[in-house]
Order: sequence, then C-alpha cells, then structure tokens
Amino acid sequence: MLFILFWVINYFSLPVMNIWNNGLWTEFLFTIVPAAIAGSLSEDRYYELVFRWTWRCWVAIAYVVIFIGVNLGSGEMFNSNKYQKMLSVEEVKFDNFSSDVNVIPVEKMLVADANIARKVVEDRLEEDPGLGSRCQVGRMTLQNLNGSFTIDGGRKLVFDNELVWVAPLEHSGFWKWVNNDVTPGYMLVYASDPTKTFLITEVNGEPLKMRYLESACFGEDIERHIRTRGYATQGLTEHNFEIDFNGRPYWVLCNFKPTIGFKGRDAKGVITVDIQSGEVAQYGIEDAPAWVDHIQPEQFIFQQVRCWGEYKKGWWNSVFAQVDVQKPTPGMVLVYSEGQSYWYTGMQSAGGDAATSGFVLVNTRTKEARYYRVSGVNEEEAKKIAEDQNFAKAANYSATSPVLYNVRGVPTYFMTLIGQSGNITGYAFVAVTNRQAVGVGSSKREAEVEYLTTLRRTMNDGITDGPVTSMAKTMTVRAITREGNVYYILFEGVKGIEFTGSTEFFPELKWTKAGDKVEVAYGDGLSKVVPLDSFDNLDFEI
Repeated sequence: MLFILFWVINYFSLPVMNIWNNGLWTEFLFTIVPAAIAGSLSEDRYYELVFRWTWRCWVAIAYVVIFIGVNLGSGEMFNSNKYQKMLSVEEVKFDNFSSDVNVIPVEKMLVADANIARKVVEDRLEEDPGLGSRCQVGRMTLQNLNGSFTIDGGRKLVFDNELVWVAPLEHSGFWKWVNNDVTPGYMLVYASDPTKTFLITEVNGEPLKMRYLESACFGEDIERHIRTRGYATQGLTEHNFEIDFNGRPYWVLCNFKPTIGFKGRDAKGVITVDIQSGEVAQYGIEDAPAWVDHIQPEQFIFQQVRCWGEYKKGWWNSVFAQVDVQKPTPGMVLVYSEGQSYWYTGMQSAGGDAATSGFVLVNTRTKEARYYRVSGVNEEEAKKIAEDQNFAKAANYSATSPVLYNVRGVPTYFMTLIGQSGNITGYAFVAVTNRQAVGVGSSKREAEVEYLTTLRRTMNDGITDGPVTSMAKTMTVRAITREGNVYYILFEGVKGIEFTGSTEFFPELKWTKAGDKVEVAYGDGLSKVVPLDSFDNLDFEI
C-alpha cells in the first residue's frame, strides 16, 4: 500500500529525483513516517491493535529532525550573505541608461499587455465556432521576434525586433484531448498593435499539429514527457510557449539547481520541447538559441533582487535596524532594447511607499544586472499619476502596468489607458524621475508630443536623447499643421523626422506657413519626433 501511495504521489507531483531537492525528501516523509507507525502496530491477545515504540519509530523521528534541520539550515536567516550574493549587481551612473536602453520609435512601444492580448485573441478564436468549442487559448508569452515565415494562405509575416504575444491552442478538457488528440496551431498578436491578430494553423506550408501541451494528459503532458526522456533529476519551472524565428512552436522551461541547501534556486539553462515532434533539447545559458527570450524566471530574479537589497548588512539588520535596506517594488516588467530583454523593478527604502531610490535592470538571458541610483516614482504611483490626468480622470479610464522606455534619454513609463469596456482609449507617458512630466492623449503621437512638451518645460537640462548632436540650421518649411497649441513641422531635405514646437515657447509658429525660411536648433538623436530648442522665422517678424 505504501509503495502504491509513493507511486501515485510521484506520478502526479513529478518531484525532481535528486537528493538535493526538497520534493523528494517530502515524498519520503509521507512514506517513512506511516511505514514506521504501521510497523510498530501489533495485535495483543484480545485482538486489539497496540502501538509499541520500536527502532522504526526512532528512524522516522531522526528523519523528521534531519528534514526540518536541513530546511531551516537552507533558509535566509542563516545564509543571508550567500543569498545577498546570488545576484551580482553593478551600480552604474545614471548617464549609462541612454546607452544601455536604446530609444525606440513610439510606434513600436508595447500597447497590449497580457490581458488585452488575451481578450483580442479570444475574440479572434470565437470567430471560428467549431474551433472555439474544442480549444481554448493557453498562457500568453511576450517575446521579441526577428526573421520571417509564411502562415495560412501563403501570407508572409516579417519581423524586425518586433514584440509579439504568442499563445498555444490548448484542449478545453479531458474528453476534448481524448477525441481530438492534437490542437491545430497557436495565436499571435502584435504587442504594439493588437489589431494585428492571427490564428496560425500553418507555417511555411506545413499544417501545425500541437501534441505536447499543458492541457494534454499522461505521456503527452509537457513536464511528464520531459521527465520520461531522461530528465527526471533536472529541476524544471516556468513553462513558456515561444516560437523560433521560422514560426515553429516550442515549450521553453527553465532548468534550475538549488545552490544553498534545498533552496537558493538559480537558473543554469533551458530545456526546449518541440510541441509537434516531442524532441527534447537541453542548453546552457551561453548556448541557448537566439530566439529564446526567457531563461531567468521572474520569480527567481525577484527573490534575488530582494535579497540583494535586504541583506547588505545581514539578516538581523534587515529585520530590526534596517540600515541601508532596500526592497523591490511589487512585481516586475519586461523591458526590450535592440533585441535584448530585461527584468525591470524599482528599488525603494524599507519604509518607502510611492518613491524609488533607483531601479534595477536584469538581463533575462545572462542575469547581468545593473542598478541605476536615481530618485523617482514607482510603477503604482506612475499609474495613479496617469489616471489622475483630466483626459483619463473624467472618463474613469484605468492604466495598464507601466513599461519602461528611454524617451530622449529620460527613463519613462509608458502605459495604455483602458475604458470600462476593456478597450484601448488612450496612452500615457510619465517620467520616472519627475512626476510633473506627464503626457496623455487619444493617440500615441498626441501623448508623446504632450510629454515632450512637458519635458522641455520641467527638465530641459535632463533631456539627452542618447548620443545627440546639437544642430543649428536654416531650413525651409515643407509642411506645418497644428493640434492644440502644438505645431508639427516637416522641413525640406529632412525625411523621416517630425519636428514639434509650442506657441508657449515660440509665438512665431502661429504665423508660419509652408515655404518660409526658418532658423532652428534641435538635438539630432534617435527619436523620430524631435522638439525644437529654438525657432526663428526669417520671413516674418512680430
């Protein structure tokens, strides 16, 4: 009976069959103790069960003591110095931010969070009633794509460092798995434009047959499939659905090891599974495929950042004196820059609430970590600031989780504003380092221009735009248009850049027309929308 119990627990809980894994020790705990009790029961002459202390009981007690002792000995109280050093964090000058996180066009900023992405792909799936009745959308994964591939009907999708949400089609129940065996594909939605949503059932001319899924059972369950292929002793966590640059779907699981007794889990690589063929491959951090974004799990990095901030002067100090103690703000968000992805979290003092003392970026592949010491607002406070603007407050719009971007050298939270229906109604920018620098609008461009205007008004000296060249030129106006008191200008001979200016700073803008010669100064950097530093209409004088 104990053997059957052990087998059932092992089959369904899938513990790591490794002596340094807590799961295996827990299994033995639930078998050794009942075995000791059962072995110490005997019948007396009146046919009653009587418990007698035997050597089996002392073995069970010794095991329980060792089990508790090893767990306590692996904890943070006795190993605070080791936990604090699990994440090597380099403290860099704030000026490095512009070179570490590149400016990207506002068109590529993340608009759809996981909730918005799920809503649009579920709506898309329901357009096919037959498919929607037997499949459901699995967990969404955000990833960066390069390359190209064709999908259903020969349509070609091309990606150039494009952020997309992807999710597998999962079985909607046990009997659906029994009847259908496989699901026909996956969903893809552009994170920068959720109107671009695709149900992909064919890649490069080959129909998709998704077999190894989280909703599959027995040997086709994804983790059970891996463990029966020779990986029973490997620590596995965080199932991420990702596609390679050719559109082929995979599961990517973090392969981890405990580094401090039973605890202190740390990623050592990934294990990938081809969802269709079931082929399993193991990679270290250095040799993982380029299309794999997520090697370092969010839960591991959050705990390591927390320990790095809390235990600089030991465990007792973190609990009582709390000198030089920092803590991460709740949750982490993904930041992308030129194909690299980072976990971002603000850092605040132990008694802090709305303000941050800096922020940490951790590479999701290599675990390289950098700390930028600069005071500012945290993510939750940024959401409140955005929701408190007249544009959002009057209509009771709510903001999504902020995503960090580099906007003209200033670390900036970008958020999508959501209406009561769950649809996108606007956008907001909030400077991390200045709560007064805010821009909101019904379009990304409108919000960006308002934000750049407030940046100029509130912190002009902090605007660097990364590697910027100061330019002063005499140019001819090709076109000029107005939205509110903000003017958008195109100049002859300058393509791909839109210049902005406000009558608050340059009154002559209201009298400027196409064909006028003007003398302007601006910072020539990476942005496609550039605010003017000076403006003088040579053909007009007030």
